[in-house]
Amino acid sequence: MVNNRFFLLILIGILLLISCVQAAPTTYVTAVSDGLVVYYNGTLSGNSLVDLSGNSNTGYATSVTQKADLKTGTSYLSLNGVSSKIDVSNNAQTNISSPMSIEFYGSINSFTQYGALVSKHKNWATDWYLTCSSTSPYNHARFAAATSGGWKSYESDADLVAGQVYHIVATYDNSIAHVYINGEDAGSSTWNSPVTGGTENITIGSGYGLSNCNCSMYVFRLYNRVLSRAEVEQNYRNLTYIPPDDITMIKRLVYGDGGLPRYMGSYAIQQSDYGLNVLNNDLSINSSIGTSFYQDNNSELTNCSLVESTINGICWKNCYAPGSSAVLTYTGENRIVQDACFLSNDSFNLNHSVTYLAQTQVTKDGVPVNGSRAYEFYGDGLNTVNRKNVMLYTDNAEEQTNLLIVPNTSGDSTTGEEIRLNYQTRNASVTRSSLLDLPLSSPQLTPMPVPSGYLGALIFAEHADYTDHDSLRTVMYGTNNTGDPTYGKKGFIGHNLTATWSVFAVSSYGGEGLDSPELKSIVDDMYAHGFEITPHSLGASGEDYPDRAMAETYLPWYVTNYSYRNWIDHGLGNGKRNIGLKSCGWDSTSPHYIMDLFQQNNVPYAWAYIDVPIDEDIGTSKINSVGLPVDIVWQNTNLALNNSTPLYQWKSGFSGKGSALTYYTDDTIDDMLSTYGVSIWHDYWPDNSSLPGEESYNYYYDKTGHTINTTFDGLLSNISAQKQARKLWNPTVSQYIDYWIAASNVEVRCTGANTYTVVNHNPGTVEGFSMRVEGAYSPKLDGVALSTKTNGVDTIFWMDLSTGMHTITLEA
Repeated sequence: MVNNRFFLLILIGILLLISCVQAAPTTYVTAVSDGLVVYYNGTLSGNSLVDLSGNSNTGYATSVTQKADLKTGTSYLSLNGVSSKIDVSNNAQTNISSPMSIEFYGSINSFTQYGALVSKHKNWATDWYLTCSSTSPYNHARFAAATSGGWKSYESDADLVAGQVYHIVATYDNSIAHVYINGEDAGSSTWNSPVTGGTENITIGSGYGLSNCNCSMYVFRLYNRVLSRAEVEQNYRNLTYIPPDDITMIKRLVYGDGGLPRYMGSYAIQQSDYGLNVLNNDLSINSSIGTSFYQDNNSELTNCSLVESTINGICWKNCYAPGSSAVLTYTGENRIVQDACFLSNDSFNLNHSVTYLAQTQVTKDGVPVNGSRAYEFYGDGLNTVNRKNVMLYTDNAEEQTNLLIVPNTSGDSTTGEEIRLNYQTRNASVTRSSLLDLPLSSPQLTPMPVPSGYLGALIFAEHADYTDHDSLRTVMYGTNNTGDPTYGKKGFIGHNLTATWSVFAVSSYGGEGLDSPELKSIVDDMYAHGFEITPHSLGASGEDYPDRAMAETYLPWYVTNYSYRNWIDHGLGNGKRNIGLKSCGWDSTSPHYIMDLFQQNNVPYAWAYIDVPIDEDIGTSKINSVGLPVDIVWQNTNLALNNSTPLYQWKSGFSGKGSALTYYTDDTIDDMLSTYGVSIWHDYWPDNSSLPGEESYNYYYDKTGHTINTTFDGLLSNISAQKQARKLWNPTVSQYIDYWIAASNVEVRCTGANTYTVVNHNPGTVEGFSMRVEGAYSPKLDGVALSTKTNGVDTIFWMDLSTGMHTITLEA
C-alpha cells in the first residue's frame, strides 16, 4: 500500500520546477568551432559517421550500434567493448600532436584497465590516448602521450560511475596537460615536452596495446588547439542544454539519464514472485530475498506460503524509494514467518522472524538472500555464506546436533546406541529472529570471532582418562623431575598456555582423581595459572556410577575450589545409566537427573559429546559463516534447566591418538589464523595407557622417563609464540563462550556514508569487541580513534564497547 500524498507532493514539485525554468530559462550556447578538426554526434549513416566540422573527416564504424536515450530521445553510438571501434583516417588535419584538445561526451559502461575512449598511437613511440585508468577499479580518466621527453601520463582522481554520461576533455599545450570532467577542472600535470606525432589513424573505442572499451558515445570533437577552461564549460553547456519549453527537459530533470527517476534516489525495493528485490539505479538486481522455508523433525524441506504483503513509500511503477518499508508474511507448519524490510539511502535491512503457534521440533527455519557483498548478522541463527549467497537461519539444528546414549536394545550392556536429535524444541509463542544489514555504498563490517585484535583461537579441552600425577606433571612442566633445570620451562605451564582441563573427583581404574593429594597439588597450580578445572562426570567406573548423590556432594566443591562453570561427560559409549547429560542427567524423571544441580551451582556450559573429525583443516567450525562460529556453540532447548534456560553446548575436534601432532603444525595454525578460524582441540595429553603393541607410542611424553615429547613441546612453543604475538587467542572454553555470548548481543547497522550505529545489548561492557573491514581505514568509536592492525587486505579494529548505542566511522 502506498500513501497517495507522495504522488501529490511529486506532482507539485514538478509543476514548481517547470514554473521556475520558465521564469528563468537557461541560455543556449553554441559549441566552440575555432580549431575544430573532427566532430561526430551519435548518428550513423550506414556504417559511417558524418564529420559535422565540415572538414570531411569521415568516421568508419565496425560493430557499432545506434541507439536512442529512452528519456531524452538523443541518439548515441553503443560500442560493445569486444569488437566495436570507429576509425578516423590519418591525414594532415587529423595528424595532431600538440597543441590539442580531445573531447568525449558519453558513458563508460564497464571500467577496464586502459579501456580506450580515443587513441592515436602504435608501438608506444608516437601520439597519444585517452582511456580508463591503470589501477583498480579503473574508474578515472587517464590521458597519456609520447613526448620528446618520453611517455607522460596523468590520471584524474575524479571518480566516474559506470553507465553515467560524462563530458571528458583532455588538453595539452606542449607544457601542461589538463583533464576536465563535466566542465570542471579535474587536474593537470606538467610535461614540458612536445608530443611526438605519428601516422596512425585515430580510433574510438579501441587502440594498440589498450583494452577495448564498453562505452556509449554521444559526441566526439577534436581540436588542433587548446581549449580554455571557459571554452570547455561552453561546450559542456552546449551539449547539456535542452530548450526550456521542451518536454524532454522535464523528463531529464525528473528521470535523469535512465533507470530510476532522480527523485527515487540510487536504490529501490520491489516485490518479486518469490520475495523481494533490491534494485540499483539502473534497475539491475543488487540482491534478492527468497521465499522463507522450514523443515521439522522427520519432515521434508518445505517452502512457506505467502499470505500477505505490504510496501509503503514513494513509488514509481513497482519500485519503492529509500525510506520505504515492506513486510512479507508467510505461514508454515505451526509457525508464522515475517520478513520485515527497510531501505535507507545507505543500507538495506532485513529482520527475518519466526513465531511458533505450538510446540515444534525444528530442524531448519530460514530464508535465502542472494547477491551483492558480505553481510552483517545479529540474532538467533547460524547464518551460512557461500560467496554472495546467504542462508539467513533462525534455526539450523543439522549443525547443532544433539546426541543421547541409550542401552543397546539387545540388552548387551557393553555397547550403547547413539540417538541423534537433529532438532531444537520450540514452544508456543516463542519468536526467534535473525537480522541482516547490507551496506549499499559503504564497506561491510564483520564481527571477528575473537577479541582484542587476535586473528583466531585455539582452545585446549582435555579429558581426564588415564591420568596420574606423574603424567600430568610431565605435560604441565615438561618433566616430573622437579630438580631438572628444564622443569617448568616446557609443557603447558612452561609455555604460558591455558586450557579447559577435566579432572575426576575420585580415583578409579580410569585415572587419579582429586582425592589424590599429589594430583590435587598440580591441579591447584594449574588453576592458579588460569586453567579452567571441570569435572569429568566425577568418576570413571561402576554400574550406575557416578550417581546423583555424588553430584550433590562434589559439584558445590568444584564451584568452591575452582569456580566451576563447565561440564564434560565421560564414558557413555557402553550405555550405562548415570548422571552424564547424554545418559540420564537431562531426564527430570530419572534418579540420575542433575540439571537442577547445574542451576543451583550456576553451571551454564556443557560439552555436547560431539567431536568434529580433525584433518588438515584444523578449524572446529566446518562451515563458512560470517563472524561468530555459531555452529560450535549454541543453546540447546532439549537440555533446559528448571527455570527453562537452555544450556549452552559446545563441540570439539578430535583426531585420534597422537594424530594431532601431524595436524596442529606451524603451517596449519598459520592457515587457520589467515581465515580467522576457531578450533577446540579435544585430546588426552597425560594419557598413561597403552593398547597391546603400542607400548612404544609415546605421543606426547616419554612414559618411562616422564619427559615431554620434543615434537609436542615444539608445537606448544609455536602456539605460545603466536599467543605472545597477539595473533592466536588461547582462552578456556568458558572464556571463549563468555565472549561469544557478549559479541552475539552486539548489533551493527550502516546508517550513513562510512558510518555505522553499534548497539551493545549486553548489560555491561564487551571488552575487546573486535571487527574487520576490507581495505585501509582509520576507524573511530564516538569520535575516538581505535586500535587497529592489518591482516592481508583487512583492517582489524577493537574496542571496549560499553552498553548502549555508539557510532563507528571509517576514515580512508
